[in-house]
Amino acid sequence: MTFLITGCSRGIGLELTKQALTLGHKVFAAVRDVKKSSELNALAKANSENLKVITLDTSSDESVAQAAKELSEPIDVLINNAGVYLDSNASSLRELKSLTVTDTFQTNTLGPMRVTKAFLENLSRSNTPKVINITSLMGSIKDNSSGGSYAYRMSKTALNMFSKCLSVEFPNFTVVSVHPGWVQTDMGGGGATTPIPESAKGILKIALDATKQDTAKFYDFKKRELAW
Repeated sequence: MTFLITGCSRGIGLELTKQALTLGHKVFAAVRDVKKSSELNALAKANSENLKVITLDTSSDESVAQAAKELSEPIDVLINNAGVYLDSNASSLRELKSLTVTDTFQTNTLGPMRVTKAFLENLSRSNTPKVINITSLMGSIKDNSSGGSYAYRMSKTALNMFSKCLSVEFPNFTVVSVHPGWVQTDMGGGGATTPIPESAKGILKIALDATKQDTAKFYDFKKRELAW
């Protein structure tokens, strides 16, 4: 299979790339700044036939459009992984800045929408096109009992709605929202409980195994269905 994965310079995106390569798949690994992605670049040198690093800033229309122009081959699986958590220290509405909300939506919600739209033709040329949106349990309205993190929560709830809308408009696509767990990344912080390799392995298994029966579903990385 051929993958396009965003946010591959570190964390879950980098690990997804490594594991997909190990399984023999081809990966287009998208990053905002190729020059600062040293580990990914080293991986690309060692896997020149199956890994290509591309410049793609999901928050920029121009960057996404340029990347789409440069990638002409079919994409079997798009994993919209790139994301930000800009209000982790702002639990109250009183502390929340409007710019934090708009910047969060630019990456977490509009980013996956931009990328998916730009690569619709690539996906359509696959026999089994799949879009995996990396969301969060924090985007679940039913699960929200603690409040806070307004920008992040709202952006992921909106991303879940994008997944649903996409699945309706493109019934030949398999579209799944996946919560990666509380992962031991820079975003997850020191208290996180899920190792990066474990999360990536679960996400990748869902991506590979997903069928039309899974479309418009919301799962965690262990494929346990979550409440919207």
